[in-house]
Amino acid sequence: MTETISSKTEGADNSYTRPTSHSTAAELGKEYEHTFTPGEDRDKTPVRTSDGAETSGHYVTQCKALEDHITPRLLQPDFHHPLENWLGRRPLRWLLKLISRPDRRGRTALERIIKSYHNPDAPLSQRMKYAPIHLFIDRMRGDTDVATFRKRLSEHEPTVRGLVIVARSISEFGLTIPQKFVAPLFAVWNLTNRCNLACSHCYQDSEASALENELTLDEKLPLVDQMGRAHMPMVAMSGGEPTISPDLLPVLLRAKKHGMHTTIATNGTTMTRDRAAELAAAGLRYVEISLDSVNPARHDEFRGHPGMWAKAIAGAKNVVATDGMRLGIAMCIHQGNIDEASDMIALAEDLGASCFAHFNFIPVGRGLKMVSGDITPNQREKLLAILNRKMQDDGIGIISTAPQLGRMCLVGSPIDDGKATCSHAGSGSGVKARVVAKYLGGCGAGRTYICIEPSGNVTPCVYMPQRVMGNVRNKPLMRIFRESVFWDVLNDRDQRLHHCEVCAFKNYCGGCRARADAYFGQLHAGDPGCIFNSKHWDRLVEDGVAVEYTSDADLPPMRHGLA
Repeated sequence: MTETISSKTEGADNSYTRPTSHSTAAELGKEYEHTFTPGEDRDKTPVRTSDGAETSGHYVTQCKALEDHITPRLLQPDFHHPLENWLGRRPLRWLLKLISRPDRRGRTALERIIKSYHNPDAPLSQRMKYAPIHLFIDRMRGDTDVATFRKRLSEHEPTVRGLVIVARSISEFGLTIPQKFVAPLFAVWNLTNRCNLACSHCYQDSEASALENELTLDEKLPLVDQMGRAHMPMVAMSGGEPTISPDLLPVLLRAKKHGMHTTIATNGTTMTRDRAAELAAAGLRYVEISLDSVNPARHDEFRGHPGMWAKAIAGAKNVVATDGMRLGIAMCIHQGNIDEASDMIALAEDLGASCFAHFNFIPVGRGLKMVSGDITPNQREKLLAILNRKMQDDGIGIISTAPQLGRMCLVGSPIDDGKATCSHAGSGSGVKARVVAKYLGGCGAGRTYICIEPSGNVTPCVYMPQRVMGNVRNKPLMRIFRESVFWDVLNDRDQRLHHCEVCAFKNYCGGCRARADAYFGQLHAGDPGCIFNSKHWDRLVEDGVAVEYTSDADLPPMRHGLA
């Protein structure tokens, strides 16, 4: 299927494939295709070798052989839960539509059902009215005790909001793999382009000053209200540096009013004790601080200013010392710091972080000038194995923007109690988590989440600023999400090129759409960072676009080899 923007937009000028004027991509003349041509390979099986010597089909066979000798029930290509049988039936879809319909105050019966479940403080009329549904929940919650169930679900407003979106999505689309959603489960909002640092790999091309066309506070607050009315559970503030925006506090307060979970991604240099306390009072619950190295000098060199490592560490400690706030340590891993991944996880634990976040290096923004710093598919495979082992240790939480971690969890942990990553929703244990992972489906760009740029442009992912779905000044956010020219291709894993088209793990991964677009200029191309697409990575190396490192001696210096 080939689709152009003219088929879904109203007189657009193809600007959705054109980098913004201030960007590095515009400076370098980077081009992106705006059609989604189908793959030409007639072999549609996961054992085809046209994309790489190692295929997902053979990979599954090898894992099953290991399963017979090492541990039972290690790998299973599909996971099923009895609830799936019910959710696919029309009567239940009708019921989900009924109970997820908002009343005049914007509240739904589903929210009342969940909050009154085994709640002695709930009105008796509600407990009686919803008793049959409560009994159904009792049957489906399995071994989870009532107290734990209520703590994780009924008493957690963002989770309840997410379930409203899930109910509406299933009622409209049915069960789809991956699941189509009526609204994003969360947004990453680049609140401003202004930043106090000048990082070499900045995807946003952030600068010392704000852009002229950034949304005003009077435009931002109604946008939060749109997210609230759509029952979006979460919004993550980023930038630029969000903490230096005067709009951060009022935006957080407005999101808190709607019961949304709010987080920020920051360089940590401005996070004083007073600032952390102020943000916590505004409803902020999670602060993710980026570090590039456990070595202060290496971090400061990459960030472009001396003393930044010490300030970031101080900021991290201030977050941990603030009641109600959780800390995450994020690391964008490239050739200049891949040898430090395990040490960075250890540092995160020492700081008291609840989460370590691995970010793929994507050649976008200023990262286009350091493409040679990307790690190879084999290096990424070893890194993901490290992350999976740490995840299975049941210690610090692990998340990754590499969707291949979903595959690594499937084959690297036992089914009954092993952890599985559930796309951008974190991770869970056991078969239920693997069922959820099947529907959330790895990369969620433009499907489970969206990015909002400082200018109001909406894109499928922060690493795809050139793929503009629309602008909130011209159209409501939910219409932009649902009417995007990218809707079909991002929701249909069969519309892929290279091995991503036939991969045995595509329901759990799908390949990073941003990596594919950054390297090939094609949104639906294969992810060249995956071992199953090794031949395409090799071609990038041959063309001088990527670099293959064979030993530590080949690695470039921190700055000069990356720039």
